[in-house]
Amino acid sequence: MKTLKLLITLCLLPAAASAADSLSITRAVSLALQNNLYMKLARSGSEAGKAAALASASSLLPQVVFSISQTRTFNENATAMGFGEAPGGGAYMTGPFSTFDARLSLVQALLNLPAAQLARSKTDEELAASLQEELAAQQVSAAAALAYLDVLRSSAAVSSAVSGRDLAASLRRLAEDKLAAGTATGLDVLRARTFEAEETLRVSRAKTEVEDASLRLRHLLGLPLSGNLELTEKLAYVPSDLPSRESAVRDAMSSRLEIRIARASFSASEHALKGARYGRLPSLDLSGSAAFSGSTPKSYDRLVGDLGVGLRVPLFEGGRVSAGVDASMAAESRAQSLLNDASVQVQQDTLSALRRLEASADDVTTASMTVTMAEQELEMARNRFAAGAGDNIELVAAQTSLSTARDNLVDALSRAKEANIRLTLALGRMQQLKF
Repeated sequence: MKTLKLLITLCLLPAAASAADSLSITRAVSLALQNNLYMKLARSGSEAGKAAALASASSLLPQVVFSISQTRTFNENATAMGFGEAPGGGAYMTGPFSTFDARLSLVQALLNLPAAQLARSKTDEELAASLQEELAAQQVSAAAALAYLDVLRSSAAVSSAVSGRDLAASLRRLAEDKLAAGTATGLDVLRARTFEAEETLRVSRAKTEVEDASLRLRHLLGLPLSGNLELTEKLAYVPSDLPSRESAVRDAMSSRLEIRIARASFSASEHALKGARYGRLPSLDLSGSAAFSGSTPKSYDRLVGDLGVGLRVPLFEGGRVSAGVDASMAAESRAQSLLNDASVQVQQDTLSALRRLEASADDVTTASMTVTMAEQELEMARNRFAAGAGDNIELVAAQTSLSTARDNLVDALSRAKEANIRLTLALGRMQQLKF
Protein backbone atom coordinates (compact mmCIF):
# COMPACT_ATOMS: atom_id res chain seq x y z
CA MET A 1 0.00 0.00 0.00
CA LYS A 2 2.81 2.40 0.86
CA THR A 3 4.51 1.58 -2.44
CA LEU A 4 1.28 2.37 -4.27
CA LYS A 5 1.01 5.71 -2.48
CA LEU A 6 4.61 6.55 -3.39
CA LEU A 7 4.00 5.71 -7.06
CA ILE A 8 0.88 7.89 -7.08
CA THR A 9 2.84 10.73 -5.50
CA LEU A 10 5.63 10.42 -8.08
CA CYS A 11 3.15 10.32 -10.94
CA LEU A 12 1.11 13.31 -9.83
CA LEU A 13 3.93 15.56 -8.68
CA PRO A 14 4.24 18.57 -11.04
CA ALA A 15 7.42 20.44 -11.77
CA ALA A 16 6.68 23.69 -10.01
CA ALA A 17 4.58 25.76 -7.70
CA SER A 18 1.44 27.81 -7.63
CA ALA A 19 0.54 30.25 -10.35
CA ALA A 20 2.72 28.23 -12.72
CA ASP A 21 2.55 27.98 -16.49
CA SER A 22 0.94 24.71 -17.58
CA LEU A 23 3.17 22.83 -20.00
CA SER A 24 2.30 19.59 -21.76
CA ILE A 25 4.81 17.53 -23.71
CA THR A 26 3.01 18.48 -26.95
CA ARG A 27 3.30 22.18 -26.21
CA ALA A 28 6.92 21.78 -25.13
CA VAL A 29 7.84 20.14 -28.44
CA SER A 30 5.92 22.81 -30.38
CA LEU A 31 7.75 25.63 -28.57
CA ALA A 32 11.11 23.98 -29.19
CA LEU A 33 10.41 23.68 -32.92
CA GLN A 34 9.49 27.37 -33.05
CA ASN A 35 12.19 28.89 -30.89
CA ASN A 36 15.18 26.57 -30.60
CA LEU A 37 18.42 27.91 -32.09
CA TYR A 38 19.25 24.61 -33.77
CA MET A 39 15.96 24.75 -35.69
CA LYS A 40 16.63 28.33 -36.78
CA LEU A 41 20.07 27.36 -38.06
CA ALA A 42 18.63 24.35 -39.89
CA ARG A 43 16.04 26.54 -41.61
CA SER A 44 18.78 28.96 -42.66
CA GLY A 45 20.83 26.06 -44.02
CA SER A 46 17.86 24.82 -46.04
CA GLU A 47 17.29 28.26 -47.54
CA ALA A 48 20.99 28.57 -48.35
CA GLY A 49 20.87 25.19 -50.12
CA LYS A 50 17.94 26.32 -52.26
CA ALA A 51 19.75 29.53 -53.18
CA ALA A 52 22.94 27.64 -54.10
CA ALA A 53 20.99 25.22 -56.34
CA LEU A 54 19.27 28.11 -58.10
CA ALA A 55 22.55 29.96 -58.60
CA SER A 56 24.17 26.85 -60.08
CA ALA A 57 21.27 26.18 -62.45
CA SER A 58 21.31 29.79 -63.66
CA SER A 59 24.49 29.17 -65.67
CA LEU A 60 22.48 26.86 -67.96
CA LEU A 61 19.71 29.39 -68.53
CA PRO A 62 19.74 32.25 -71.07
CA GLN A 63 21.72 35.26 -69.89
CA VAL A 64 19.97 38.41 -71.16
CA VAL A 65 21.51 41.86 -70.65
CA PHE A 66 20.24 45.28 -71.71
CA SER A 67 22.72 48.13 -72.04
CA ILE A 68 22.42 51.72 -73.20
CA SER A 69 25.17 54.28 -73.82
CA GLN A 70 25.69 57.75 -75.28
CA THR A 71 29.30 58.65 -76.17
CA ARG A 72 30.89 61.88 -77.42
CA THR A 73 34.19 61.43 -79.32
CA PHE A 74 36.19 64.61 -79.84
CA ASN A 75 38.89 63.24 -82.16
CA GLU A 76 39.53 59.83 -83.69
CA ASN A 77 42.38 58.44 -85.81
CA ALA A 78 40.47 56.90 -88.72
CA THR A 79 43.72 55.77 -90.41
CA ALA A 80 44.47 53.52 -87.41
CA MET A 81 41.04 52.00 -87.91
CA GLY A 82 41.87 51.03 -91.53
CA PHE A 83 40.32 53.94 -93.46
CA GLY A 84 43.53 54.96 -95.23
CA GLU A 85 45.54 58.15 -95.15
CA ALA A 86 44.33 61.68 -95.46
CA PRO A 87 44.74 63.50 -98.81
CA GLY A 88 48.36 64.57 -99.07
CA GLY A 89 49.45 61.83 -96.66
CA GLY A 90 49.39 61.56 -92.96
CA ALA A 91 46.80 60.24 -90.59
CA TYR A 92 43.16 60.87 -91.34
CA MET A 93 41.59 62.43 -88.25
CA THR A 94 37.85 62.67 -87.75
CA GLY A 95 35.64 64.19 -85.15
CA PRO A 96 34.01 65.38 -83.12
CA PHE A 97 30.99 63.03 -83.35
CA SER A 98 28.46 61.30 -81.08
CA THR A 99 27.53 57.62 -80.76
CA PHE A 100 24.36 56.17 -79.25
CA ASP A 101 23.78 52.46 -78.61
CA ALA A 102 20.80 50.71 -76.95
CA ARG A 103 21.51 46.96 -77.07
CA LEU A 104 19.82 43.74 -75.92
CA SER A 105 22.35 40.88 -75.66
CA LEU A 106 21.77 37.16 -75.11
CA VAL A 107 24.14 34.29 -74.33
CA GLN A 108 22.86 30.70 -74.10
CA ALA A 109 24.97 27.66 -73.19
CA LEU A 110 24.37 24.96 -75.81
CA LEU A 111 26.83 22.44 -74.42
CA ASN A 112 28.36 22.82 -70.96
CA LEU A 113 28.63 19.42 -69.27
CA PRO A 114 30.58 20.63 -66.21
CA ALA A 115 27.91 23.23 -65.43
CA ALA A 116 25.11 20.67 -65.95
CA GLN A 117 26.70 18.21 -63.52
CA LEU A 118 27.37 20.98 -61.00
CA ALA A 119 23.69 21.97 -61.18
CA ARG A 120 22.67 18.38 -60.46
CA SER A 121 25.11 18.25 -57.57
CA LYS A 122 23.66 21.43 -56.07
CA THR A 123 20.13 20.03 -56.47
CA ASP A 124 21.14 16.99 -54.43
CA GLU A 125 22.74 19.25 -51.86
CA GLU A 126 19.51 21.23 -51.68
CA LEU A 127 17.64 17.97 -50.98
CA ALA A 128 20.15 17.08 -48.27
CA ALA A 129 19.73 20.51 -46.67
CA SER A 130 15.96 20.16 -46.74
CA LEU A 131 16.18 16.72 -45.14
CA GLN A 132 18.63 18.15 -42.61
CA GLU A 133 15.93 20.60 -41.54
CA GLU A 134 13.50 17.71 -41.04
CA LEU A 135 16.16 15.81 -39.08
CA ALA A 136 16.77 18.86 -36.92
CA ALA A 137 13.05 18.95 -36.14
CA GLN A 138 13.17 15.34 -34.95
CA GLN A 139 16.31 15.87 -32.90
CA VAL A 140 14.97 19.05 -31.31
CA SER A 141 11.71 17.26 -30.52
CA ALA A 142 13.66 14.48 -28.81
CA ALA A 143 15.81 16.98 -26.92
CA ALA A 144 12.67 18.79 -25.71
CA ALA A 145 11.11 15.52 -24.59
CA LEU A 146 14.28 14.50 -22.74
CA ALA A 147 14.56 17.90 -21.07
CA TYR A 148 10.91 17.68 -20.08
CA LEU A 149 11.57 14.21 -18.65
CA ASP A 150 14.57 15.51 -16.72
CA VAL A 151 12.36 18.02 -14.94
CA LEU A 152 9.86 15.27 -14.11
CA ARG A 153 12.63 13.02 -12.81
CA SER A 154 14.25 15.69 -10.67
CA SER A 155 10.84 16.72 -9.29
CA ALA A 156 10.10 13.13 -8.35
CA ALA A 157 13.53 12.94 -6.73
CA VAL A 158 12.56 15.93 -4.58
CA SER A 159 9.38 14.12 -3.54
CA SER A 160 11.40 11.04 -2.64
CA ALA A 161 13.92 13.11 -0.67
CA VAL A 162 11.16 14.97 1.19
CA SER A 163 9.54 11.66 2.13
CA GLY A 164 12.89 10.45 3.42
CA ARG A 165 13.42 13.63 5.42
CA ASP A 166 9.96 13.43 6.97
CA LEU A 167 10.52 9.81 7.87
CA ALA A 168 13.91 10.63 9.39
CA ALA A 169 12.23 13.36 11.47
CA SER A 170 9.64 10.91 12.80
CA LEU A 171 12.33 8.40 13.69
CA ARG A 172 14.33 11.13 15.41
CA ARG A 173 11.29 12.02 17.49
CA LEU A 174 10.84 8.35 18.33
CA ALA A 175 14.44 8.18 19.57
CA GLU A 176 13.98 11.36 21.60
CA ASP A 177 10.79 9.99 23.20
CA LYS A 178 12.51 6.74 24.09
CA LEU A 179 15.45 8.68 25.52
CA ALA A 180 13.05 10.66 27.69
CA ALA A 181 11.49 7.37 28.80
CA GLY A 182 14.91 5.95 29.62
CA THR A 183 14.73 3.13 27.06
CA ALA A 184 17.21 4.61 24.56
CA THR A 185 20.62 6.21 24.71
CA GLY A 186 21.89 9.61 23.67
CA LEU A 187 23.82 7.84 20.93
CA ASP A 188 20.53 6.65 19.42
CA VAL A 189 19.24 10.22 19.33
CA LEU A 190 22.49 11.55 17.86
CA ARG A 191 22.45 8.85 15.20
CA ALA A 192 18.84 9.71 14.28
CA ARG A 193 19.60 13.44 14.15
CA THR A 194 22.63 12.82 11.92
CA PHE A 195 20.55 10.83 9.49
CA GLU A 196 17.85 13.51 9.49
CA ALA A 197 20.48 16.11 8.61
CA GLU A 198 21.69 13.92 5.76
CA GLU A 199 18.16 13.59 4.42
CA THR A 200 17.67 17.36 4.67
CA LEU A 201 20.84 17.83 2.64
CA ARG A 202 19.49 15.40 0.05
CA VAL A 203 16.33 17.49 -0.24
CA SER A 204 18.36 20.65 -0.80
CA ARG A 205 20.44 19.04 -3.52
CA ALA A 206 17.37 17.59 -5.22
CA LYS A 207 15.69 21.01 -5.30
CA THR A 208 18.82 22.47 -6.90
CA GLU A 209 18.63 19.79 -9.60
CA VAL A 210 14.99 20.70 -10.26
CA GLU A 211 15.92 24.35 -10.72
CA ASP A 212 18.79 23.47 -13.06
CA ALA A 213 16.61 21.10 -15.10
CA SER A 214 13.87 23.75 -15.36
CA LEU A 215 16.37 26.33 -16.60
CA ARG A 216 17.66 23.93 -19.25
CA LEU A 217 14.12 23.19 -20.38
CA ARG A 218 13.22 26.88 -20.56
CA HIS A 219 16.36 27.66 -22.56
CA LEU A 220 15.68 24.85 -25.00
CA LEU A 221 12.07 25.95 -25.48
CA GLY A 222 12.96 29.63 -25.82
CA LEU A 223 10.96 30.62 -22.72
CA PRO A 224 11.91 33.29 -20.17
CA LEU A 225 14.24 31.86 -17.54
CA SER A 226 12.16 33.25 -14.68
CA GLY A 227 8.82 31.96 -13.42
CA ASN A 228 7.41 28.52 -12.68
CA LEU A 229 6.46 25.63 -14.91
CA GLU A 230 3.75 23.10 -14.11
CA LEU A 231 4.29 19.96 -16.16
CA THR A 232 1.07 18.16 -16.98
CA GLU A 233 2.58 14.77 -17.80
CA LYS A 234 3.28 12.06 -15.24
CA LEU A 235 6.39 10.04 -14.45
CA ALA A 236 4.69 6.68 -14.77
CA TYR A 237 5.53 3.44 -16.55
CA VAL A 238 3.23 2.69 -19.48
CA PRO A 239 3.71 -0.83 -20.95
CA SER A 240 3.72 -1.01 -24.74
CA ASP A 241 3.91 -3.65 -27.43
CA LEU A 242 7.46 -3.71 -28.77
CA PRO A 243 8.36 -4.65 -32.34
CA SER A 244 10.75 -7.45 -33.08
CA ARG A 245 14.37 -6.50 -33.59
CA GLU A 246 14.25 -7.39 -37.26
CA SER A 247 11.11 -5.35 -37.82
CA ALA A 248 12.47 -2.38 -35.87
CA VAL A 249 15.73 -2.32 -37.84
CA ARG A 250 13.88 -2.64 -41.13
CA ASP A 251 11.55 0.24 -40.27
CA ALA A 252 14.44 2.40 -39.11
CA MET A 253 16.45 1.76 -42.27
CA SER A 254 13.52 2.86 -44.42
CA SER A 255 12.50 5.94 -42.42
CA ARG A 256 15.62 7.41 -40.81
CA LEU A 257 16.51 10.75 -42.34
CA GLU A 258 20.23 10.29 -41.70
CA ILE A 259 20.37 7.59 -44.38
CA ARG A 260 18.42 9.71 -46.89
CA ILE A 261 20.72 12.65 -46.17
CA ALA A 262 23.82 10.47 -46.65
CA ARG A 263 22.44 9.14 -49.94
CA ALA A 264 21.68 12.63 -51.22
CA SER A 265 25.17 13.80 -50.22
CA PHE A 266 26.75 10.81 -51.97
CA SER A 267 24.73 11.50 -55.13
CA ALA A 268 25.87 15.14 -54.99
CA SER A 269 29.50 14.04 -54.75
CA GLU A 270 29.07 11.72 -57.73
CA HIS A 271 27.73 14.54 -59.91
CA ALA A 272 30.46 16.86 -58.68
CA LEU A 273 33.10 14.29 -59.69
CA LYS A 274 31.56 13.91 -63.14
CA GLY A 275 31.52 17.69 -63.52
CA ALA A 276 35.19 17.90 -62.57
CA ARG A 277 36.11 15.25 -65.13
CA TYR A 278 34.01 16.96 -67.82
CA GLY A 279 36.15 20.06 -67.27
CA ARG A 280 38.46 18.75 -70.01
CA LEU A 281 35.65 18.76 -72.63
CA PRO A 282 34.76 21.63 -74.99
CA SER A 283 31.84 23.97 -74.30
CA LEU A 284 29.56 25.59 -76.88
CA ASP A 285 27.72 28.90 -76.50
CA LEU A 286 25.23 30.80 -78.63
CA SER A 287 25.39 34.58 -78.46
CA GLY A 288 23.52 37.38 -80.17
CA SER A 289 22.41 40.97 -79.81
CA ALA A 290 20.02 43.50 -81.26
CA ALA A 291 20.48 47.25 -80.89
CA PHE A 292 19.38 50.68 -81.98
CA SER A 293 22.57 52.50 -82.97
CA GLY A 294 23.13 56.04 -84.18
CA SER A 295 24.53 59.45 -83.28
CA THR A 296 21.78 60.18 -80.78
CA PRO A 297 18.52 58.39 -79.90
CA LYS A 298 16.79 60.47 -82.60
CA SER A 299 19.57 60.93 -85.16
CA TYR A 300 20.48 58.29 -87.75
CA ASP A 301 19.42 55.49 -85.40
CA ARG A 302 19.18 52.11 -87.13
CA LEU A 303 18.39 48.60 -85.95
CA VAL A 304 21.55 46.48 -86.00
CA GLY A 305 22.44 43.08 -84.56
CA ASP A 306 24.67 40.05 -84.63
CA LEU A 307 24.46 36.31 -84.01
CA GLY A 308 27.29 33.88 -83.36
CA VAL A 309 28.34 30.53 -81.96
CA GLY A 310 31.44 30.17 -79.80
CA LEU A 311 33.40 27.01 -79.07
CA ARG A 312 35.76 26.90 -76.10
CA VAL A 313 38.34 24.09 -75.92
CA PRO A 314 40.50 23.89 -72.77
CA LEU A 315 44.06 23.08 -73.80
CA PHE A 316 46.06 23.95 -70.72
CA GLU A 317 44.52 24.89 -67.36
CA GLY A 318 47.62 24.77 -65.20
CA GLY A 319 46.49 21.59 -63.43
CA ARG A 320 43.16 23.09 -62.33
CA VAL A 321 41.06 20.29 -63.80
CA SER A 322 43.23 17.52 -62.36
CA ALA A 323 43.18 19.16 -58.94
CA GLY A 324 39.40 19.47 -59.13
CA VAL A 325 39.07 15.78 -60.04
CA ASP A 326 41.28 14.74 -57.11
CA ALA A 327 39.32 16.88 -54.68
CA SER A 328 36.01 15.51 -55.97
CA MET A 329 37.24 11.92 -55.71
CA ALA A 330 38.19 12.53 -52.08
CA ALA A 331 34.79 14.07 -51.40
CA GLU A 332 33.02 11.10 -53.02
CA SER A 333 35.06 8.64 -50.93
CA ARG A 334 34.17 10.57 -47.79
CA ALA A 335 30.47 10.61 -48.72
CA GLN A 336 30.54 6.86 -49.35
CA SER A 337 32.11 6.24 -45.94
CA LEU A 338 29.52 8.43 -44.25
CA LEU A 339 26.72 6.55 -46.03
CA ASN A 340 28.09 3.20 -44.90
CA ASP A 341 28.52 4.43 -41.34
CA ALA A 342 25.02 5.92 -41.26
CA SER A 343 23.54 2.52 -42.01
CA VAL A 344 25.49 0.91 -39.18
CA GLN A 345 24.70 3.77 -36.79
CA VAL A 346 20.96 3.51 -37.48
CA GLN A 347 21.02 -0.21 -36.71
CA GLN A 348 23.02 0.37 -33.53
CA ASP A 349 20.70 3.14 -32.32
CA THR A 350 17.62 1.02 -32.94
CA LEU A 351 18.91 -2.16 -31.29
CA SER A 352 20.31 -0.27 -28.30
CA ALA A 353 17.09 1.69 -27.70
CA LEU A 354 14.96 -1.42 -28.13
CA ARG A 355 17.09 -3.37 -25.67
CA ARG A 356 16.85 -0.59 -23.10
CA LEU A 357 13.09 -0.41 -23.44
CA GLU A 358 12.80 -4.19 -23.13
CA ALA A 359 14.84 -4.08 -19.92
CA SER A 360 12.92 -1.14 -18.46
CA ALA A 361 9.87 -3.26 -17.59
CA ASP A 362 11.97 -5.57 -15.41
CA ASP A 363 13.78 -2.59 -13.91
CA VAL A 364 10.54 -0.89 -12.85
CA THR A 365 9.10 -4.13 -11.45
CA THR A 366 12.26 -4.88 -9.51
CA ALA A 367 12.54 -1.32 -8.19
CA SER A 368 8.90 -1.39 -7.05
CA MET A 369 9.45 -4.70 -5.23
CA THR A 370 12.57 -3.28 -3.61
CA VAL A 371 10.60 -0.32 -2.25
CA THR A 372 7.95 -2.69 -0.85
CA MET A 373 10.53 -4.87 0.87
CA ALA A 374 12.43 -1.85 2.18
CA GLU A 375 9.21 -0.51 3.70
CA GLN A 376 8.58 -3.86 5.37
CA GLU A 377 12.14 -3.95 6.67
CA LEU A 378 11.75 -0.43 8.08
CA GLU A 379 8.47 -1.33 9.76
CA MET A 380 10.04 -4.38 11.42
CA ALA A 381 13.09 -2.37 12.54
CA ARG A 382 10.85 0.38 13.93
CA ASN A 383 8.81 -2.12 15.90
CA ARG A 384 11.93 -3.76 17.31
CA PHE A 385 13.37 -0.41 18.38
CA ALA A 386 10.05 0.71 19.85
CA ALA A 387 9.90 -2.53 21.82
CA GLY A 388 13.37 -1.85 23.22
CA ALA A 389 15.10 -4.68 21.34
CA GLY A 390 18.49 -3.07 20.85
CA ASP A 391 19.56 0.33 19.52
CA ASN A 392 18.45 2.10 16.33
CA ILE A 393 21.32 0.99 14.10
CA GLU A 394 19.01 -1.43 12.28
CA LEU A 395 16.38 1.30 12.04
CA VAL A 396 18.76 3.81 10.42
CA ALA A 397 20.07 1.14 8.07
CA ALA A 398 16.51 0.24 7.07
CA GLN A 399 15.67 3.89 6.45
CA THR A 400 18.79 4.24 4.30
CA SER A 401 17.70 1.20 2.29
CA LEU A 402 14.24 2.70 1.80
CA SER A 403 15.65 6.05 0.61
CA THR A 404 17.92 4.25 -1.85
CA ALA A 405 15.04 2.07 -3.06
CA ARG A 406 12.84 5.11 -3.68
CA ASP A 407 15.61 6.82 -5.63
CA ASN A 408 16.09 3.65 -7.67
CA LEU A 409 12.38 3.57 -8.47
CA VAL A 410 12.51 7.16 -9.71
CA ASP A 411 15.53 6.30 -11.86
CA ALA A 412 13.84 3.19 -13.24
CA LEU A 413 10.71 5.12 -14.22
CA SER A 414 12.85 7.84 -15.79
CA ARG A 415 14.98 5.35 -17.73
CA ALA A 416 11.85 3.67 -19.08
CA LYS A 417 10.56 7.00 -20.37
CA GLU A 418 13.96 7.87 -21.83
CA ALA A 419 14.22 4.51 -23.58
CA ASN A 420 10.79 5.08 -25.14
CA ILE A 421 11.86 8.51 -26.43
CA ARG A 422 15.13 7.17 -27.81
CA LEU A 423 13.45 4.25 -29.56
CA THR A 424 10.92 6.60 -31.15
CA LEU A 425 13.81 8.78 -32.36
CA ALA A 426 15.75 5.73 -33.57
CA LEU A 427 12.75 4.68 -35.66
CA GLY A 428 12.44 8.19 -37.11
CA ARG A 429 8.93 8.68 -35.69
CA MET A 430 9.25 11.57 -33.25
CA GLN A 431 6.03 13.07 -34.60
CA GLN A 432 4.27 9.94 -33.22
CA LEU A 433 5.83 10.11 -29.75
CA LYS A 434 3.62 8.69 -27.00
CA PHE A 435 4.95 10.07 -23.73
